[in-house]
Formats: sequence, structure tokens, C-alpha cells
Amino acid sequence: MKPIVIVSPLFVKMVSIFINVYAITLFPFIVSREKLDEKTLNHESIHFRQQIELFIIFFYIIYVFDWIKGLIKYRSASSAYYRIRFEQEAYQNENNKFYLLTRKRNSWKRFRI
Repeated sequence: MKPIVIVSPLFVKMVSIFINVYAITLFPFIVSREKLDEKTLNHESIHFRQQIELFIIFFYIIYVFDWIKGLIKYRSASSAYYRIRFEQEAYQNENNKFYLLTRKRNSWKRFRI
């Protein structure tokens, strides 16, 4: 299954509450401010895969939990965002266009907040 990519600058601006968002994956969509480059598409596709393996809802529960825990620990919304385990995996592998071909299930678990 592949994500449906939508360019919607207004929507992305509306979801940029805590951090300036360029693109966001909301299964089954990837919504962005403008046409995605390969690196950003790969980053968001990693989130798409994470959402599938966690039956979507558990991805969002863990994502929010990680963000709140990071916010308490680092006292910064931006720092909390970058310490979310899903984001760590996506940022670390966004330049590897073959990552999703070799990625093991639940690879995000090896990261720590």
C-alpha cells in the first residue's frame, strides 16, 4: 500500500500549532505545503509504514506520549518533537532511499526519548 500525497498549504499551516510543519502523515495521506522532494517523501513514508504496523491509532497514542514525555524532560516543544522515537527513526533514515526495503518491523523501538 502506498500513501496518497496531497499538496495543501492551508491545511499544513493549520496543523502547525506547536512546530512549523512542512508535511504530515495522516494515514492514508501525506499532506504537504508543496510538492515533496525525495528526502521528505521518504521521511513521511517511514511514518506511513510506522502507522500501518501500529494499526494507526497506537502510532498516535505513542507519538503523543513521547511528545509529552519529551516536553516534560526537555521543556521545549521543538526538542520534544525531535526526541519522539518515530521522528528519530525517520530523520536518521530519510536520506536512505532504500531504507523501507530493508527496514525491520518496529525499528522505532531502538530509539529513546
